[in-house]
Amino acid sequence: MTGSERSDAGASLPNTGSGVNGVTDLLIILSRMDFTAEERRRAEDLCGKVTDWNMFAGLAVRHGVAALVWRNLSGLGLTDRITESAERALEGAMLKTIARVTYITSAAVEIIRVLGDAGIRVLMLKGLALEHSVYESEGLRQMSDADLLVSPGDVLRARDIIVSLGYKSRPLKSPLYRRILPDLGNHLPEMHRGGISVDLHHRLFGARATALTEEAINAPWTVTAAGTTCNVLPPRISFLNLVAHLQKHDIKGEFQLRLYCDIYLLLLKYRSDILTAQLNAEARMAGIEEEVKVVLYLMKVLYDFDVPSEFTADVKTELIGLSRFLINLEDPGYAEPVSATEFYRRNLSAINGTMGKLIFIAGDLFPSITFMKNRYGRRTALGASLYYPHRLGKIFIILKALRNGLAG
Repeated sequence: MTGSERSDAGASLPNTGSGVNGVTDLLIILSRMDFTAEERRRAEDLCGKVTDWNMFAGLAVRHGVAALVWRNLSGLGLTDRITESAERALEGAMLKTIARVTYITSAAVEIIRVLGDAGIRVLMLKGLALEHSVYESEGLRQMSDADLLVSPGDVLRARDIIVSLGYKSRPLKSPLYRRILPDLGNHLPEMHRGGISVDLHHRLFGARATALTEEAINAPWTVTAAGTTCNVLPPRISFLNLVAHLQKHDIKGEFQLRLYCDIYLLLLKYRSDILTAQLNAEARMAGIEEEVKVVLYLMKVLYDFDVPSEFTADVKTELIGLSRFLINLEDPGYAEPVSATEFYRRNLSAINGTMGKLIFIAGDLFPSITFMKNRYGRRTALGASLYYPHRLGKIFIILKALRNGLAG
């Protein structure tokens, strides 16, 4: 770690001034893997200001950083500062996270081995990859599913092989969607077995930056997981993918400190591989140039991470939403999502061609009976079919999305 990234001497650590008695400030300072002397002092000082440890523990769980927070409180010798009930909650969350991560990793490695035997290269993505790189395989990175990437040409064959292992795929909303399957998001419908969800990705940035997906698949980096060498995204592409993933959660109105901690730890470990001359051009290619600037700006504010000025030049201050960020720190989970019209417009824009867009709309308006039963809680086909007229209300959203600039 170089002095240009973090420094013990004269460090200006973030002090958001948010939260009740320093609760959210302490969450931020504890959301890291190691500490400078100044960060240790800051953590100790903030512990002395927290008066509601149950609130702190609850926020840590909701932000998805409870395991990391408890590990750091223990490592810094600060556990005597907290209440017994908060200690039980945090320690229990850590033990559950470790068990869950171990289970998911084992299942993912099994899939990777089987697909590898079939000649299909697989890359770990997001939390699964981060757990075995920046989180040092300590079981600290809370996750609920396994995200894997294969090339677009292999994705359907890979899906069939995974199904042969006993995984059941969530059904498509409509049989029509089989014709536009590669355009529906970045991954196929989830597959489930034994409480584990697997998302099989075939692209990273929607229809954009396919060259970056190809580059990652052809020249991956590696980590060791469950005693097996596994492929992961190169750091710069991984960073861009995490920013795009963060954007997706923001669009849905979902917020967790965990996602920002992921990016900080990746930057901290691979700074020289990420902050390169190619970054801005590749961010533009992926359609997230402004989002990258905003995230890097937040890394400066939240984690005192040194970012050269060229990477945040001309950042649009209206996109930063620092006050909204601080409010969300105190009430994580669901923030304010984009409008239904904007959400629909973005989904449509990812579909190639006029025909593909029409198929998407038709499948959404008239989904399968199986989908209708699940969506509206009906047991019979007749009962579910009575809700089809209700789906037609989406026509107004569709027309508004088209008026807002979607071209065929």
